[in-house]
Amino acid sequence: MEKKKMNNSELLKQVIEENQTRKILLILETCKSLEEAKEKIKALLDK
Repeated sequence: MEKKKMNNSELLKQVIEENQTRKILLILETCKSLEEAKEKIKALLDK
């Protein structure tokens, strides 16, 4: 049972990291400048 919980938590961590990466990529694709992208990514990470 403990091993299954660990696997589920690792899977959840992986999904969260992938979603964060997708959000960052979306920000990079939609911003007009590098500075704008940096500000939005910093705000996302500060949440």
